Amino acid sequence: MESLYRKYRPQTFEDVVGQQHVVSTLEHAIVEGRTSHAYLFCGPRGTGKTTMARLLAKALLCERGAGQLPDGTCEQCQLIAAGEHPDVYELDAASRTGVDNVREEIINNVSFAPVGGRHKVYIIDEVHMLTTAAFNALLKTLEEPPAHVTFVLCTTDPQKMPATILSRVQRFDFRSISNAELQQRLAYVCEQENFSYEPAALELVARHARGGMRDALSSLEQLSVFGAGSVTFELASGLLGEVSSATLAGITKALAARDVVQLFSEVATLVDEGQDLLQFTREWAAHLRDVYVIAAVGPRADIVYSSQEELGELSEEAAAFGSADRISRILGILSETMGEMRTARDPRLTLELAFTRCARPESDLTLESLAERIAVLEARACDGAALPVAKPAAEASRPVAVPKPKPRPVAAPKPEPASAAVSHPTAPALHPLTPQTAPVQSQQSASSAYTAHTAASAAAMTSSGDWNQVIAQLQQAAPSSAALLRNSSVKSDDGSTLVVALHDASSFAAKMLSRPEVAKTVNEAVAVQFGRRQVVYETAASVSSATSAVSAMDAPASRPVSSPSAPQPQSQAAPMPTPAAVVSPLPQSAPAQPAAATAQKAPVQAEAPAPASTIASPPTPNPTPTSAAVPVTHPASTVAPQPSPAKPLDTSQPDFDPSDAASVMNMLVGIFGDGVKDRSDQN
Repeated sequence: MESLYRKYRPQTFEDVVGQQHVVSTLEHAIVEGRTSHAYLFCGPRGTGKTTMARLLAKALLCERGAGQLPDGTCEQCQLIAAGEHPDVYELDAASRTGVDNVREEIINNVSFAPVGGRHKVYIIDEVHMLTTAAFNALLKTLEEPPAHVTFVLCTTDPQKMPATILSRVQRFDFRSISNAELQQRLAYVCEQENFSYEPAALELVARHARGGMRDALSSLEQLSVFGAGSVTFELASGLLGEVSSATLAGITKALAARDVVQLFSEVATLVDEGQDLLQFTREWAAHLRDVYVIAAVGPRADIVYSSQEELGELSEEAAAFGSADRISRILGILSETMGEMRTARDPRLTLELAFTRCARPESDLTLESLAERIAVLEARACDGAALPVAKPAAEASRPVAVPKPKPRPVAAPKPEPASAAVSHPTAPALHPLTPQTAPVQSQQSASSAYTAHTAASAAAMTSSGDWNQVIAQLQQAAPSSAALLRNSSVKSDDGSTLVVALHDASSFAAKMLSRPEVAKTVNEAVAVQFGRRQVVYETAASVSSATSAVSAMDAPASRPVSSPSAPQPQSQAAPMPTPAAVVSPLPQSAPAQPAAATAQKAPVQAEAPAPASTIASPPTPNPTPTSAAVPVTHPASTVAPQPSPAKPLDTSQPDFDPSDAASVMNMLVGIFGDGVKDRSDQN
């Protein structure tokens, strides 16, 4: 019994299904007598390449003569259809790949005249399987064949053919046959063979054939034998291994809900039923493609070939995913999985790993999975979940800002001894008031500076809530900009300038925030919470430097204490740079602080003409051991540098009477050592 695909092979150009662009071109060439010496038919399997080559041979050898289309009834056409014509040579290049086969069967015989017709036709199937040497041997003959010879090359993979061959042939690309044309042809065959059929069964067979007529007719013949001449949808589903639409929908919904347990259970069911997992993956990818199209462009019947009821179900599945981008990522993973399953030792494990990657993006480190995780965070932020996410960032930023004002509470007791020292000398006499003006003003300026700094710190702490709102607003409008401000905090806000401290190692964030488009977005969010502000960013290093500079400016102002009972010889050894001795115990860098102290004390000497006053060392404790190196740069100081001033000041030292010179001397000795006492004795 002859198979259906051989029995219903097209015998004329009118019988060809789905390749009208090739049929029309060849018909015009035959009628006009402009056929070429070499053709290349390429396309998927089962689309009619070899059949079209035989029809071309019929047109060249038909007894109706040149310029006439073949009718398929003459002796020449019947011999070609039976594969017995002496002038039509069909070679299978898959089994005859060597150069010897090409020389023996083509090159050595091509020059002989036709036996029974006007032309000789060489049909080489799967020509891409020829070796390089065979192609080179065929090249010259293919380029300049005898006038009575026509070559027809057929292949499913033209990319493997040499460019020298492709440039010498006319190429025709065969397309996959549409499902509608396949169903129409299958229905015609069923009517001719008296098969009873269901349209749904023919649709399933056509979809399973994937555009190949030969595969569709082979499946139809198998179903007709299995069903005793009856082709039903149930038989087709069982025989072709087609997964039911309910199973595909259930797996799709489980994936949308990220239910990995359900997905693994479905895979186990498929394995128990003996399903081909690769075939299932293909079918599910086709189903998910329809879901993706509906999620992207809506339920379009001209794009998704489904009924209205099926379109409604697909729309529900698309809505469960929430985003077409997520479906796109899943399709990409399935595409990779199908390629891996072809060579995998355990296709089930490969499929389960793919399901895990699709359902849990945190287990995948690709850019697409990261994009999906960001999309989930954005969706939560839109639902009002951004505030809990932003709170830990704000709390993490506060410990960075708290250590900065910590030196301030240590310096807070400094003004207390100074104010006490000033109040005592004012009672005995009025003449010390003039030299005391400078220390009092310095003390007041230091106190006001500290008060202003404390107020600024309090304002910054108060503004942290508003700054969290700014970050939350940016999280919704521009997540990338909000990520740059992660772990940041407000350092100060004076009403016109908002200083923001960035986290450690944030040089990249500072550069990105300086871009105009990013700065515009941030300024708009700041304006909503704070009003119009000029936003200034400070990294961790710049914030630390700025805090040190403030300490250097504030500390000397609160330390000078005037002593009305100081001895007269001290005035000769106390020139204007004398306050440099106050700077020595400062914890900051030595070159910068003496200059700041000198700059502050210069106007004090200008306002105090009385030379009798002596500025003593401050009673303020300072734990930094690097203070001894500073007096070396000030030789005018009355305090001699010590080789080992590592003795730290005891912060628990009791209060003393600033009017008592002995107490002052004892304090200096406790700070600087016995060297101070020895020098005063020498003076």
